[in-house]
Amino acid sequence: MNRSGVVIPELLSRFGASSSDLLVVFDQMDLPPGRLRLKPHGSSAGHNGLKSIDEFLTEPYHRLAVGIGRPEVGQGVVEHVLGTPSVQDFQAVKSVLDRVVPQVHQRWTEGWEPLIHAVNQRHSYPS
Repeated sequence: MNRSGVVIPELLSRFGASSSDLLVVFDQMDLPPGRLRLKPHGSSAGHNGLKSIDEFLTEPYHRLAVGIGRPEVGQGVVEHVLGTPSVQDFQAVKSVLDRVVPQVHQRWTEGWEPLIHAVNQRHSYPS
């Protein structure tokens, strides 16, 4: 994941797409489990996977941050990110993704703005 940018230019070329068509889904410890944030562009904010993508793309791309929360006291970041989430955290993330992912296809017919607005409202996700 930390070197995911290597494949992006080839994928975009293969599918005749541009970076504005791209949606990168990534984990975000600054959001609680089950919260999402969709942005049309931004910085890597220290996320190694996004840093890698930024090395290979010069144009903005859409980013869907999936909250995984912070590690418990005494738990390391790597263990938290790569480890097995609690049942409660897993269900929170799965539930919100189950509702949002099917709506992503609408981006190609309605544009990104309606989805961005719906996802970023505190408790309102597309149904």
